Amino acid sequence: MQKRQLELWIGLVEFRPLDRETYGDAGAFSYIVTWARGAAEFRKKADTIAATMELCVMSIEREEPLARWLETQSPSEEIEDMIQRAESNPNAIVYGTFHRYRVDQG
Repeated sequence: MQKRQLELWIGLVEFRPLDRETYGDAGAFSYIVTWARGAAEFRKKADTIAATMELCVMSIEREEPLARWLETQSPSEEIEDMIQRAESNPNAIVYGTFHRYRVDQG
């Protein structure tokens, strides 16, 4: 079996705080750019960066190789900067602005 090649991946990650007693049920979305060999490795790296911020990953949307993502998306200035920062660092897990939302308790 051939090992998949390491390449830049991007995905939209939903985070929630681990300590809901203190922070309530607020959530946030952010893009992540990181090096991965597939969706499972992308998820593992998202979990790693979330843990450093006392967050957990609730879901990931549209995770895919960056090259494929760029075929259909026009990156914002922020995402272009994230890509640039990740390109030169194979250990990078780069996240963007956190877009917060409140979870409804209904």
